[in-house]
Amino acid sequence: LDQDKWNSVHFLDTAECSAAFGIAYDWLYDMWTPDQKSQIISTLNLYGLGPGVNAFSNGTIGWWSNVGTTGNWNCVCNGGLTMASLAILGDDPSGNAEKLLGLTIPNALENCVYAVSDDGSWAETANYWYFGTTGWAEMTSALMTAAGSDFGMLKTNSNFNLTGLFHMYIQGATSLFNYGDHGPNKYSTTANAMIFMADQFDSPTYALYQRDQHDAADPWSMFWYDPTVTGAFWDGMALDHFFDNHTDQWASMRSSWTDPDALYVGIKAGMLQGHQTHNDLDAGDFVLDALGTRWAGEYGSGDYLSTGYFSNDNQDSQRWLYYRKRTEGQNTILVGKQNQNVLAQPSVKHDSSGTQQGSSTVFNVPDGST
Repeated sequence: LDQDKWNSVHFLDTAECSAAFGIAYDWLYDMWTPDQKSQIISTLNLYGLGPGVNAFSNGTIGWWSNVGTTGNWNCVCNGGLTMASLAILGDDPSGNAEKLLGLTIPNALENCVYAVSDDGSWAETANYWYFGTTGWAEMTSALMTAAGSDFGMLKTNSNFNLTGLFHMYIQGATSLFNYGDHGPNKYSTTANAMIFMADQFDSPTYALYQRDQHDAADPWSMFWYDPTVTGAFWDGMALDHFFDNHTDQWASMRSSWTDPDALYVGIKAGMLQGHQTHNDLDAGDFVLDALGTRWAGEYGSGDYLSTGYFSNDNQDSQRWLYYRKRTEGQNTILVGKQNQNVLAQPSVKHDSSGTQQGSSTVFNVPDGST
């Protein structure tokens, strides 16, 4: 019997399959026969929750649970196991569901919630924000609806509410400022964690922004969206913002929030380590949008299965042999054809006139705006 059909070595697969079984079990609970319920629980324990319990003591498949692993893996793995455990908690004869809830919740509070830095930036990249915040939102929402408490997922990191601003400002006039790795196509994640955050953090701007985006069509919208929210997300939004956490320093500026032909520039500094090995050697990197076109862009991910691609982020890492990851492949200055020093800590100076767009979709940047 193959007990690893859900690929626990790549535990994201296990967690998402567990979440899917949990949703199916819960949403169709009154339609399953007792025998079908028993089969679902048995399969879920064999391929999902059993390996989940083992993962917390197995450094090979459970590395994502280690202290300091604050990126998407921790949020998605803990989130999937939590959703599945909550779904079968009262019916599970194995005890795995109860055990896991005693593991996933404190682990997520120690790691997942701190993927957001003190300025709202996501620890990895703009694209991995989608995967990580989806896992966080699903887990938090499931705990609230099933157990009546968020168990600290909303408030343990007092800066988590700022990550909606990160997502808004890192979206340019044509596409994301998509530095670093972007992962596979987003078949199971959207930005609809914004809609959940809008309600939980009393930030209606987040819902007003997300409801009109191309990726808003998602089942979670049915549960998270408040149709009574009104207004324009851009009303009172500054055209620029500087995110000043030393690990993730970056800024963006634009001529309009509503004009698809707007001028947009995103530029970053920040440290070159500490991003779950999804970063590039790219201090000084930038993108440029104008007239509906991205004129200076990003190459994005290489092949994740390439030799040494995720080996480490040390100076001699094989990762930096790949053009898309090394300094040569970025929109920044190349000195002596050499990669940037991975220990570099760029110094940054910034200022702003604080120009804001009003309620109208038509906006002309005033003279003197910087």
